[in-house]
Amino acid sequence: MKISPCKLGLLALAITTELISPRLNSVCVASGVVAQDAAGATSAKAIVQPGDRIALIGGGWVERMHNHPWLETMLTLEAPGVTFRNMGWSGDTVFGDARAVFGSRTDGYQRLMRDLEYAAPNLAILFYGENEAHGGQAEREEFLKGYHKLVEDLKRKGCRIAMVIPRQREDAGPQFPNPRYYNSNLAQVAEGIRKIAADHQATLIDLQKLAPEKRFTEEGIVWNDQGYQESAREIVKQLGYKNLAIDKFLDQSSAINELQSTIKSKNEWFFHRYRPQNETYLFLFRKHEQGNNAVEVEQMEKFVRDGENKISQWLTNKQWAPKP
Repeated sequence: MKISPCKLGLLALAITTELISPRLNSVCVASGVVAQDAAGATSAKAIVQPGDRIALIGGGWVERMHNHPWLETMLTLEAPGVTFRNMGWSGDTVFGDARAVFGSRTDGYQRLMRDLEYAAPNLAILFYGENEAHGGQAEREEFLKGYHKLVEDLKRKGCRIAMVIPRQREDAGPQFPNPRYYNSNLAQVAEGIRKIAADHQATLIDLQKLAPEKRFTEEGIVWNDQGYQESAREIVKQLGYKNLAIDKFLDQSSAINELQSTIKSKNEWFFHRYRPQNETYLFLFRKHEQGNNAVEVEQMEKFVRDGENKISQWLTNKQWAPKP
């Protein structure tokens, strides 16, 4: 019987978990390891496991994490041994629309599924719903059906699931659209996401009311570095880490800059590995011109792994280890 790498990883992690002092009491469910509070309610805690490969999947907000890798930085410090694949794609939807390139929606979704094969995550953190809050009721209903299917397909690949509810839009001033309509729609989107998470026993991370008094954008859409840092801090806390390891390095900016530089370089290699700029010539209708160079794309994985080794070495040099 052939077992997928994802499932082998989950089996190993299930065994390893029994040998490690857990942060929290947890229970196993079909989609992974989650925790229950005294009332029996499922929460996000304890879903990140030692050695996880974590895929960050979503639209432009996730893609811009390449330049603001605070979430990856904080989780690297909290759970050494985890690795990441940023699969953000500007304009993307749960249907893979932006990933279709010159093809159809079906092609885009198939592309997402194919990319997941070599990203091979144990845990997928999904960031969808921001774009959909602009649409009407019909678009929202279509989105939620598509999201349900995406979660199902990821679970079939052996992934545990975390679903992030986006933050409300800021009021950026009279020269920009009033955010009230958007935020009203987002509230409905958020309720739909909560239901999907409950149906699939997936982890829910809620950023809807994150720091409403703060400005993370100039025009209400594109986040600055502070926004990514504060949202990462909130996500990591909702994942069960309360005394954040990043605080140890607040007075060591050079150390954090060194780590983030390595993370950015590694992520850039992966970006070119799964989204080569000239893929029309390598894989599509002009591959008769340069298709012989397509073999080099897969070879970029070596540089991704080299980056991961450098991150591991950084942790060793800093004598970093998980907190008990």
